Formats: sequence, structure tokens, C-alpha cells
Amino acid sequence: MSREYEMALIVDTQENADETVERYASLLAEWGATVVNIDRWGVRRLAYEIQKRQQGDYTIFYFQADPGAIANVERACRLDEAILRHLILQTEIPPQEEEEEVEEAAEEVPVEEVAQ
Repeated sequence: MSREYEMALIVDTQENADETVERYASLLAEWGATVVNIDRWGVRRLAYEIQKRQQGDYTIFYFQADPGAIANVERACRLDEAILRHLILQTEIPPQEEEEEVEEAAEEVPVEEVAQ
């Protein structure tokens, strides 16, 4: 039974980020996950220094996987020296469907109710 997950990676440099994104996309596929979307945010200033770095390259992965594969992903992230921080969250709705549902809900509200 696969579930939806969201994984945020902060990588130390943009050069490492390109390699890291490709590597983790292939690792996820190797572990039986299906990558739904990869959202590259690019280089951003960190709120505080991490390993004497003030900037990091942000990437968000949206994928579906069995819960057992998450342990492998966590371990790989902890051992990868290019990754400054990572976070994996279980989501209930894939990102594309979530946006569509919000738009549909907004369309369903009659104008008369909003004016009151």
C-alpha cells in the first residue's frame, strides 16, 4: 500500500543540487517509489548558518512509496554530505489535486452568500 510523501532537501551548492536531484530521483525509483513532481526552488538564504554556509539550494520531491522505503531514503539523506537538511512528510493529497480542489471549492460558493 503506497502513500504520498513530500521530501524537502537543502543542498550546499547549486552544482551539487543538480547531481543530488538526479541521484535521489533514481534512488526513489530503485526503491519502488513513484516520483509525482520535483519542485526546484533554487538557491535561497538560510535563516541561520548550517555548517558555516549561509545559502542552500532547495528542492521539494513529491512521491508515492511504501512506508518501508522511507527508512532507506532517511538513511541515504543522513549519510549524504551534500545535504545540509532534509525533511520527509506524509501528505494526504498529491500537490496537483490539492490546488484543483481549492479552485473548485471557490467556484461553488454563490455570490449572494459572499456579499452577506
